[in-house]
Amino acid sequence: MHTFKAALGLILTAIFMSGCGKETASVTTDRPADYLNLVSGKYIIYQLDSLVKSATNDTAFETHSYQAKDVMDTIVLDGTNRPSWRVYRYLRALNSTNEADWTASDTYLVTPTSANLEVVENNLRYLKLAAPLSTGETWMGNRYIAATPGSELEYLQAWQYSITDINNSFAPFDTPIDSCITVLQTDEGSGYADDRNPVSVDLDGYRTYSIEVYAKHIGLVYKNLVYWTFQKRSVDNAGNPSNPYPNGNKEGGGIRLRMISHN
Repeated sequence: MHTFKAALGLILTAIFMSGCGKETASVTTDRPADYLNLVSGKYIIYQLDSLVKSATNDTAFETHSYQAKDVMDTIVLDGTNRPSWRVYRYLRALNSTNEADWTASDTYLVTPTSANLEVVENNLRYLKLAAPLSTGETWMGNRYIAATPGSELEYLQAWQYSITDINNSFAPFDTPIDSCITVLQTDEGSGYADDRNPVSVDLDGYRTYSIEVYAKHIGLVYKNLVYWTFQKRSVDNAGNPSNPYPNGNKEGGGIRLRMISHN
């Protein structure tokens, strides 16, 4: 009997110790569609910062800022005859408060299913959220995009999305928003000093980074995408920078969305 009790004690101790030191993933029973507000007329207003290549410097980017307003319109059928929400995006000057200033910019589709949240934007189909919603959960979010090497969409190739945070607050600006889910879509690069700059004009480099944050019953509250490749500067036989890119050449761009308000 004493031998049995001792053995049982060792087994229980081993089970307890095996559980110690392991991080427990955050899990929610929410559906991907719970991180939207699928009601006609609902909108989100963002500050949209567009990162574009400078017209005067082959190694620099410029930021052009606007207000963007995404409005839920109505249910339509997508290319595979599934019910989807049509969303209109409008733009106006960053400091405008005049409702008449909104001008139509884009239209995209949102398709919620029991297991996924798909978005078709500029004819590109993204798998934004995938159940189960659990920290550490991963999926190939750009699997439907033909991001072949050498194409202009190459930077979208083989992105492995992962959920890094669930049910915590997030502040696009100063005010925290509760019940958010964070999706790191990709984080790659070499030869970069930061998200905008190569470490040296004498070395090739690239950077691809994308993250999105969704708030429960609201929708997308934050997005940050930056992608670029840098070709090091060339020099002539005397070691002097040569044209056409005396400082190297950078190609790419990016976008950042931060929610200002919603209804």
